[in-house]
Amino acid sequence: SLKQRRCSTAADLSKPPAEYVKVGRSFSIDFPVRTEEAFRMATRRPETKTVHKAIEDVVWNHENNDSFHLQKSEDDTNCYKRVNASHFKLRGRNYLKDNQKYSSASAAYELVCCKVFKTRHKMNNAAKEIESLRSFLADHTDNDYFIINWLVPGHYTVVQLYVRKLPVGEDKAFDKVLKKYREGDAKYRSSRFKLVPEVQEAPMAIKGLINTLLGGLRPVLIGNKLTCTHYTGKNYIEIDIDTGSSRIVSFAASSMVQAFSGITAFTGFLIEGREEDELPERMLAIHSLTKIAIGDVSIDYDYAPSGTTTSAWSFFGRSRSQKINDVKAIKEKRPPQRAHSCLGKIASPRRSAK
Repeated sequence: SLKQRRCSTAADLSKPPAEYVKVGRSFSIDFPVRTEEAFRMATRRPETKTVHKAIEDVVWNHENNDSFHLQKSEDDTNCYKRVNASHFKLRGRNYLKDNQKYSSASAAYELVCCKVFKTRHKMNNAAKEIESLRSFLADHTDNDYFIINWLVPGHYTVVQLYVRKLPVGEDKAFDKVLKKYREGDAKYRSSRFKLVPEVQEAPMAIKGLINTLLGGLRPVLIGNKLTCTHYTGKNYIEIDIDTGSSRIVSFAASSMVQAFSGITAFTGFLIEGREEDELPERMLAIHSLTKIAIGDVSIDYDYAPSGTTTSAWSFFGRSRSQKINDVKAIKEKRPPQRAHSCLGKIASPRRSAK
């Protein structure tokens, strides 16, 4: 019979389950693991070899010799590459009538480079907070840029920079949806921004985790699942995606970060077309990441926003004793709360014996 184990925190999952794991308050995961060693190898934590570089010295192109670089060969690792958008099928011109999808035309924005930063605190609006990126955008006002800023458990901030290659006026449908997105409010932007992921290669444990927790990888309006913050500047659009805003996605992202040295994945972005004059859809941007040892490619950035207070983000990467002291300090400032059971129901207080 299958063994069951209840876990109240994601930290318990560092212990490999035999065959079945039950996690959290209101959800469970069920995926096969051939051996304990296979599970450890698939979810092992990356070695910390953080690059120490002055934040103002970070170069925003792919031509330097960074450890995180544009792919040079098929067997290259710790790299990213540009992907042909025709790999994905999107809504066609007559989708509202025939529901047909066709291969996308070339992406409107081309990948410039990717950077990974190791930060103590969440870093929203990378275009403003990273001095070298801010200067880069100011020096290239003739170009239009698209920025994805992933806020990843474990103190990591992954910034992906794209530059527009599609001439304005060449695709009127795309220009229309992009203009609506720029001028729309946060609700409109989140309701239209779509993530299109695809895993090419990954350990079996990670594939099982993705299928069970997330129901597999498929196009998703990411703003309906995670907290997305949108910023627009004179010559850029930035979208910050907080993977820690969902307990399920946070756990999946944390496990994938630990195992990313064995993962190759495509990631595409687009603005969903829903009206006839917004079709056919065109891929906004797309890239591939290949077997990233995130601890080896991250750049140490001592970032601290004004008015910072202790938060869940700052717990990641701290020692067990530091976490315990942090929690005690917070509890001392809060009124006592009723305990919750692992199923999410309020536990009834014990009655004193008469």
